[in-house]
Amino acid sequence: MSPKNWLLLGTLSFLWGAAYLVIAVALRGFPPVVVVFGRVFLAALFLTPLAMHRAVLKPLLAHPWQVLITVLVQSTAPLLLLTYGQQWLSASLTGVLLGAQPLFVAALATWFAPDEKPEGTRGIAGLLLGFAGVALLFGVDICGSADLVLGGVLVTAAALCYAIGSILIHRNLGFAQPLGVATAAMLVSSAVTAPPAALSFPDRLPALPSSVALVALGVIFTALTLTLFYGLIARAGPSRATLAFYLSPGVAVMLGWLFLDEQVRWSTAIALGAIIAGSMLAASKTEVNG
Repeated sequence: MSPKNWLLLGTLSFLWGAAYLVIAVALRGFPPVVVVFGRVFLAALFLTPLAMHRAVLKPLLAHPWQVLITVLVQSTAPLLLLTYGQQWLSASLTGVLLGAQPLFVAALATWFAPDEKPEGTRGIAGLLLGFAGVALLFGVDICGSADLVLGGVLVTAAALCYAIGSILIHRNLGFAQPLGVATAAMLVSSAVTAPPAALSFPDRLPALPSSVALVALGVIFTALTLTLFYGLIARAGPSRATLAFYLSPGVAVMLGWLFLDEQVRWSTAIALGAIIAGSMLAASKTEVNG
């Protein structure tokens, strides 16, 4: 890749990893559903004019039910699961668990996308290694309280939803431009989360850090990262662009330790390495939507 593409990859990895810290700050002042609504609504405001200018939404209008089901599974559901789960998990653990998404994609591809399933012994070994890392997290880091376990289950379910959504996009929306799918996801998620967010909005505006974090989450860590991701796909290809997904969990662990004083246990480090290595082995033929 060119130096500019490497810079874009590094920026995207950093922003994806840092997003979990920003969510943690936003959750200090806002309920989870409000955080999700603010995130997707601001991203929709940013992306919709760009999508309309490029005329990438029109093809999706001919397939409303396919679009609705796909974006609910790939965007709305995992964003809610992730944000509710992070109430009880550290930013670093959240980032590491979300790193299991390619494992689920590879496992599901065996039945639903045979042309993308893992190959031979290498693929099976990758799946076993990666899921062993997830098991290690639940056995050592995510134990001791019902809240921790619930948070871990919700975030893992979010990774599973992202994986299912990736396959649905591949099967049902392959005709559409990625920017159009991303914009539709933000618009649908905004509509779905608006009513509960209105009922849950705090009586008083939370402290400035939480408010700033929510705005940044929508504009920078959602809209901008999606734009960077799809731009990197166009410049460097999907396989290289998705390297950012493998790098971001490590960024989340490092930033959580540096700025939120989160403890990084030996089990977290080993699980992180196992999940990333296993994902790269198992998903070597699988493209991931971030």
